[in-house]
Amino acid sequence: MESHNELSDFSKRLKEERIRQGYTQKSLSEESNIPIQTLRRYEQRKNDNQTSPLAENLVKIAQVLDITVEYLLFGKDQMDLYMNQLKKELKELTIADIYHYHKMKMTKKVLAHLALTDDFIDEIHEHWRKHGLNCYHSYVQDTIIRYCHHRPKRKK
Repeated sequence: MESHNELSDFSKRLKEERIRQGYTQKSLSEESNIPIQTLRRYEQRKNDNQTSPLAENLVKIAQVLDITVEYLLFGKDQMDLYMNQLKKELKELTIADIYHYHKMKMTKKVLAHLALTDDFIDEIHEHWRKHGLNCYHSYVQDTIIRYCHHRPKRKK
C-alpha cells in the first residue's frame, strides 16, 4: 500500500508538472480525456484512505505531459536508481547474452519506466564496443528495449 508521503509527492509532482507546462486543470482534463474532478482529486490528495490513481489515467496524464508514469509516482530519484541498475545489468551482459536478447520477440509490455537518452545508449554502446561488439547505435537501442521487455527478475 502507498504511504501518505508517496501520495502527497504524487499530487505535488502532478500539479507542479501541469503548471510548469502551462496546463490548467481544465486543459489537461480535455487533452487527456480524464474528468476534471478526477484530476482535482489527484492533486488534492492528503491521506492514504483514497484509492490509487487508475493505471489508465496515469498513462494518459504521462502521455499528455510527456513524462513517465514512474516519475509521476516515484519521482526522479527512483527513476535514476532504476536506470543505474539497468545500466549495470546491461554492462554485465556477455556478447552471447546481447545476441540472445536482440533476437527476442517484442511483447505488448509497456515500458513506462524506461527513460532512454542518447547519452545512456552511447555509454552502453561504447562499453559493448570496448568488449568486442561492433554494432550500430540503433542496434544497441533496440537491444536495450528488448532486454527490458524480457528482463529477468532480480533477487532482492
